[in-house]
Amino acid sequence: MQNEKIKNDGRRLRSINTQNAIVDALMNLVQRGILEPTAQQVSDEADLGIRTVFRQIQDKETLFILMDERVKQNYAGDMMNTTPCGDIKSRIKELVVMEARTYESNLQFLRATLANKWKYKTLQKNYKRNQKNLKALLYSWLPEVKEETKATQAFLTSINSTGYWIELRENQQLSVEDACALKIQAFENALL
Repeated sequence: MQNEKIKNDGRRLRSINTQNAIVDALMNLVQRGILEPTAQQVSDEADLGIRTVFRQIQDKETLFILMDERVKQNYAGDMMNTTPCGDIKSRIKELVVMEARTYESNLQFLRATLANKWKYKTLQKNYKRNQKNLKALLYSWLPEVKEETKATQAFLTSINSTGYWIELRENQQLSVEDACALKIQAFENALL
């Protein structure tokens, strides 16, 4: 009986290690700009057989859920561990710079989510959750936004979104510094 338990625990541990290797491989591929890696690419990156990948991870939804758990820890940790202080101008700057740091360190994951959210319910749910959290963060850092018109609130919430950051960085091809300056100016124009 004891040997059977040890044997099962060993299998379970190997299974967890294999799943972690698969998630690591997916994250490495996404970080390199492959926004929707194939099972074969994940298999090659993890140095596992394709059948092992399919046996461990039933579908891409499951894989995205596992990846999200890791990304979410970094994402939330970066932004939720800072307390707003100072006048409105300094809070605007600190908020924009903090978000820029977080967006940049997670840029490929954000791009992958935007590129694939129409296909995967998990990514839709994650994106919606993240935008809701960003709005709450915005209002906690800049409670003055609540006093503005609905149009201004919607405008500032949009400027604060991950989609807008990607627009500035990729489509407008702004540097991090220029994207931050643009966001700071937009917030100051609306709130000061």
